[in-house]
Amino acid sequence: MSIMNNHPFKIHPATQIAHVELQVRDLDNMLRFYGQLMGFQVVEQANGRARLGTQPDSPTLLSLVHNPQAELQPSSSFGVGLYHTAFRFAGRGPLATALLRVVAAGWPLQGASDHQVSEAIYFADPEGNGIEIYRDRPRADWPRLQDSIQMGNLPLDLNKLLEEADREAAAAGTIDPGTDIGHIHLQVSDTGLAQSFYGDVLGLDVMMAMPSALFMAAGGYHHHLGANIWHSRGAPARQAGRTGLLSYAYRIPDATGWQALQQQLAASGRELLPIEREGAPGLSLPDQDGIQVELLGPKEPS
Repeated sequence: MSIMNNHPFKIHPATQIAHVELQVRDLDNMLRFYGQLMGFQVVEQANGRARLGTQPDSPTLLSLVHNPQAELQPSSSFGVGLYHTAFRFAGRGPLATALLRVVAAGWPLQGASDHQVSEAIYFADPEGNGIEIYRDRPRADWPRLQDSIQMGNLPLDLNKLLEEADREAAAAGTIDPGTDIGHIHLQVSDTGLAQSFYGDVLGLDVMMAMPSALFMAAGGYHHHLGANIWHSRGAPARQAGRTGLLSYAYRIPDATGWQALQQQLAASGRELLPIEREGAPGLSLPDQDGIQVELLGPKEPS
């Protein structure tokens, strides 16, 4: 499918997913999962909120916000929200090492695929939030058709992948420091409305489109955002009192790109909430389904 991206504003090409924030009912259990099994380190924990990164002094990738009264989101429920958070590893070896730790713990997998642009494994955390762990293939090897990246869904040989695992690193229980969040995948009510918000307002490009799913990105990446209607077509806005996704953030890497985005958002006429995360200025606004999206600029000089 040929994709035309004719919206005038484009977000900075080096924009990345910076952070995902989840509301959780059992914080201790979720910390055991993301810490002991996944290997993330606690950056800070206070007042019912835990911030996690690849190292104790690294930028926060994941925040867990404790709400013991939250209604547990059923894993197969109809509704908008998080489909999965995709943690990207720096190579096949670190991905295999992370997979070995998950498998050794007896944690159930939900699937694995060679997407031709990447190799990915899927499972869920203890409260049903979807997780993808993956590594990218070299960008020059990504299959394309005209202006569209062609992501496949081929079998992935997990036994062969596990041959590349570092068993000592897996036993050490820490995640590779090069890990980041490569993309986020949402359940949305309408892919057309999602394209209007994330394309026309935020300036992401459509990289691949299907009748029931949409993949968008900055700078020619295969996707920073996935949006599907497989379990959410026509669903109402996300319920605030449930576990699951509270917000997620894009980081714009330089002052010029950040200023351009601020001007674009101001011109959109949408209500914007000023925020700050770890010394970086930002703006927050809801997307078409009420999911809170944060846009973060570069850190202010200290």
